[in-house]
Formats: sequence, C-alpha cells, structure tokens
Amino acid sequence: MKSVNGNAKLILFSLLMAVCLWFISCKSTDTNVSETENTIQEEVDALAADTEEEQSEEIAAEEVAEEPVEEAPQLTVEEERALKKATLTREQRLFYSIKYTYDYEVIGEDLDYKITVDHDAKTVTLQYEETDSEEDWKNNYLFFPWPLKLDNKVIWTTYGYAKIYKSSQNIPINQFCELLEQYPDYQSVILGWSLGSAMAKITARHYIIRSPKGTKIDQLTTYGDVKCWYNPFFSLKKNCVRIREYVNNNDMITWCIPFCRRDVKCRVGDYLNLGKLKNSEYYHTHYEDCDFTRWGDVSAEEMNNQSKVKESNSAITEEESEVNS
Repeated sequence: MKSVNGNAKLILFSLLMAVCLWFISCKSTDTNVSETENTIQEEVDALAADTEEEQSEEIAAEEVAEEPVEEAPQLTVEEERALKKATLTREQRLFYSIKYTYDYEVIGEDLDYKITVDHDAKTVTLQYEETDSEEDWKNNYLFFPWPLKLDNKVIWTTYGYAKIYKSSQNIPINQFCELLEQYPDYQSVILGWSLGSAMAKITARHYIIRSPKGTKIDQLTTYGDVKCWYNPFFSLKKNCVRIREYVNNNDMITWCIPFCRRDVKCRVGDYLNLGKLKNSEYYHTHYEDCDFTRWGDVSAEEMNNQSKVKESNSAITEEESEVNS
C-alpha cells in the first residue's frame, strides 16, 4: 500500500513539474516572438525612413537640376585674341598684330600690305604680310641676284623680291610718304614678317633714297627675317633710329638665301635643336611666344604705364592751351 501511495506521489510530482516547465517554456517563447516582432518592426520603420530620405534627396536634386545654370560667357575669337594681346610685350604685340591682320591690300604679284595711322601714338605704320600663296613661294625660290631700281638708285636683291616689289608700282611707298608729309611730327614705322620682311627692308631703302639727307626711319622691325641684300656695302643701320631683324634658331625660313646678307641679326627663342627643327613651321609662326627682353623689349604693364603718362601729359597740354587762350 505504501508502495502504491509512493508511486502516486511520484507521478503527481512529475505531472506538476511538467506543467511548470511547459508554462515557463511558453512564456519564454512568447517573449522571444515578441522581441522578434519588435525588431522586425524597427527595421521596417528604419527602411521607411531611409526611403523617405532618399526620395527627399531625389526631389531636391531634381529641383536643383531644373533651376537654370548660368554658363560662363563664351568669348569670340576676336575677343580671345584681344585678351591675349593685352598681356603681350611690345615686340610680341607687334608680331601678333601682323599675324592676325586680315584686311591687307593686295596688289601686283600678290603683295599684301597695310598702312595705318595711330593718332594717339602718333605713328604711321606700313606692314607686310608673310608668304600666303603659291605665287609667293615661286618668287621665294627665285633667289639669284637681280638689280632693282628705286627712283634714281639701283640696289641688288633677289629676282623674286625685285619682281614682287616692282609689281607694286610704288603704291605702298607713295602712300606711306604722303601720310608722313601730312603728319610731319609722327614717327615712321615699317614692319614685316617672312617674305614681308624683305618687302619691309626694300621699302625702308626706298624711303631713305627719296627722303632728304639725314632722314631716319624711327622703327624697322621684321620677324622670321629673310636675307635679301646682295650689295655688301650698304646698311640700313645708320638710317634707322631702331632696327630689329628677329630670327629664331629653329626657324629654317631665316636660313634661306645663304648668299645674301641682312643688316642685323637679332636672335630670339630656343637654342638650335635638331629635334625642334622638325617643327620649324611652328617656330616661324609663333614669334609671340619668344622672349625679346635682350633687345630692349618692354612688358604690357610698362606699356600701359607709358600710355597713362602720355595721356596725362596730353591732358596737361590741353589745359595749358585753354588757359593761354
């Protein structure tokens, strides 16, 4: 009997323990499920917040994109060149002006020239362009000696250069002299580039021949200078206040006509380099990149200062005139 009662108590105790364990297990399971549900809900809320933020950013980006963007004003080619020219030195600026002049007068054997009068600087300028046609190249190759009569005097140059200059029928030199007579206190300036350098020097000789003894050219400047004199006994140096014949060592055009001579030789640019000679055309067409300091060049700032001084002096002169009147 005792054994039966003992077994009954054991079974009852086991059932009670099983119920307790089941209850605890259910409670733990409910807690885990609740925690899992909370975690999922938090992730859903965070994802929704991120989505709203991304949508807000996209809307803001679209609004910004819709706003008109102010583009930097595009400069014309002429404006870009004018801007660059303002930063160049005096000698660089002279070449740049010859290079980008397009309204040349064309006469005779394709001779391109232009005459300008600058009343502010008080100058009369005659300039000649470079080789720009097949006719010019043909005349460049005709380099055997030839006499050219300038008024009452004969000079010796190449047949090609004599042919071109003679074809002009003295029109450029006549116009140049007339303007200098009209403005006697203005400076005489003659410029040339490449083939134009030969025309500039022949014109300079012509001007000296027909002018009174002692007349001087205020400025004779040539770029990519070519030799054009066969006469070894005459030089323009004594007839010019300032003469510059610029050559670049890597510009092969300036080597041409080895039998002729030039009055002065003003070297600019890099030292002779066989590798750079392959790109000789570049050096012949970019004298605005050369350093002319050793030849008395002045910077753009100095030119502007000189211009201001001239304007100031001009204003003072005008005031004095008004007071005297």
